[in-house]
Amino acid sequence: MARVKKYKQRKTLMIVMLAPYLLLLLFLGVVPLIMAFFEIPAKSLTNPNGGFDAFWIVLHDFRFATAAKHVGGFMLIFVPLMIVFVIGMALMLDVNNSKWKKYLRLAYIIPASVSGAVAVLMWYVILEPTLSPFKMVLRFFGIKEATQIWQTQNLVYILAIMAFFAMAGNWILIQYGSLQSISTEIVEAARVDGCTGLQLALRIKLPLIKKYVIYMGVLVFAGGLQIFVEPQLLTTSVYNGIANAWSFDQLSYSLAFTTGDFGGASALSIMLLVPSLIGALLVIFKTDMFDEAKTPGKKLQGEG
Repeated sequence: MARVKKYKQRKTLMIVMLAPYLLLLLFLGVVPLIMAFFEIPAKSLTNPNGGFDAFWIVLHDFRFATAAKHVGGFMLIFVPLMIVFVIGMALMLDVNNSKWKKYLRLAYIIPASVSGAVAVLMWYVILEPTLSPFKMVLRFFGIKEATQIWQTQNLVYILAIMAFFAMAGNWILIQYGSLQSISTEIVEAARVDGCTGLQLALRIKLPLIKKYVIYMGVLVFAGGLQIFVEPQLLTTSVYNGIANAWSFDQLSYSLAFTTGDFGGASALSIMLLVPSLIGALLVIFKTDMFDEAKTPGKKLQGEG
C-alpha cells in the first residue's frame, strides 16, 4: 500500500510540474497550428477560388525562390560554423582546469544577451566605417563607405555572423554541461591507455555526447530556418529595402500583412514546420536523449 501511495504521489507531482508546459504548448502551439490549417483554404486576392492551392501558389511566388536561396546560403554558413566552433570550444573548456574557468564561462554567455534589435544596432556600428571601433581594419581592406558592406548580396554573411555571436555562447555552456555527464572513470581509463588530449576529445568524449550534438544541430537548424528579426529590422530601420522578403518568415509576414493573403502565409508557416518536426522526431527516435535511465534497482524490480 505504501508503495502504491508513493507512486500516486509521484504521478501527481509529475502532472503538476508538466501542466504549465502542456497548457502553453496547447494554446501557443497546437491551437495556432489548427487555426493556420483551417485558414489555408480561405479565399484571397492571390487565391480567389480558395482551397489548398495556396501551397502551390506560395511555391510559385517569385519571392519564394529568392528567399530559399538566401536562407539556404545563410544556413550553409551558420549551422556548420555553430556546430564546429561550439563543440571545439566546449571541449577546450572541459580540458582547462584553470581557476579562471568560471570567468571563461561567464565570458561565453555575455554575448548571448545581445540579440535582436540590439545586435542589429551593434553590428551596424561595427561595420559602419565612420563609426566602427575597427575602422582601421576596415580601411586596411579598402572599405571606406558603408555601401561597400551593406548590400543585399552580403547579408548572407552578415546575418550569419550576427546569429552566430548571439547563439554560440549559450550553446558552448550547454555542451560543456553535457561533457560533465561523462564518467570520470572512462576518462581516466582512456588516459591510462595512453590517450592524448586530442584523442580523448575526438574518440572518447565526442562520441559520448553525440546525442547532444544532434540535439543542438536540430535546434540550430530550426532557429536558422526561421530567421526574421534581424533582416526585418535592417530593411525597415537601417537600410530601407535592403532585405525585403529576404527570408521565409519575412515572406510569410509580407503575405499576411501586405497582401492580406493569410491562407498563403499559413501554408508557408506549415511548410516551415515540417523540417523542424522531422528534426525533432529524429532526436526523439534516433537517439537515446529521452530514454529513461536504466538503473540496477529498476532492472531487478522488472525481473521480479
